[in-house]
Amino acid sequence: MTDYKKEMIAFIVVFIVMGFQPILATIIEVPEDYSTIQAGIDASLDGDTVLVEPYTYFENIKFNGHNLMLGSLFLTTGDTSYISQTIIDGNSSGSVITCDSSENITVTITGFKIQNGVGNISGGGIFCYCSDPTITHNIISENGAVYGGGICCVCSNPKIFNNIISGNSSFYGGGIFCYDSDPLI
Repeated sequence: MTDYKKEMIAFIVVFIVMGFQPILATIIEVPEDYSTIQAGIDASLDGDTVLVEPYTYFENIKFNGHNLMLGSLFLTTGDTSYISQTIIDGNSSGSVITCDSSENITVTITGFKIQNGVGNISGGGIFCYCSDPTITHNIISENGAVYGGGICCVCSNPKIFNNIISGNSSFYGGGIFCYDSDPLI
């Protein structure tokens, strides 16, 4: 075998081995690694998980284009008691959770009580604009907005399932309002 063939085989083997190396996602723990959920999201890379301990977090969070999984300990344990113990409270100062930077279908929001959001116009609890998150196993309550007190989707295709959406207020769509969207509910 010529040296050229040996070099090509070595190159191909290295290329294949390097190409199949798993991409290592990071688990960012709140509050152990970062004191706020937003700080955990800001520090994340696509594919990471932000795992949130039970507590009441007074925040209005934005994904800012980060395609990640956001979950309470329900995500890792399946214990539904973590949903009511892990609260994101919007403190009546905007939407509790916003996905408006083309977040894709890999974004998952699971295992929270999402409350006290007041959307300026849209989405008191969760506002999706041109984004496609999966919203699952949450309690979305006590939120308000003109459009979509609980969830508002504009030009978005979210997957919304196994949530309790109740006690929200809005002129249009107290629970869910969708415009130019194709959600799977």
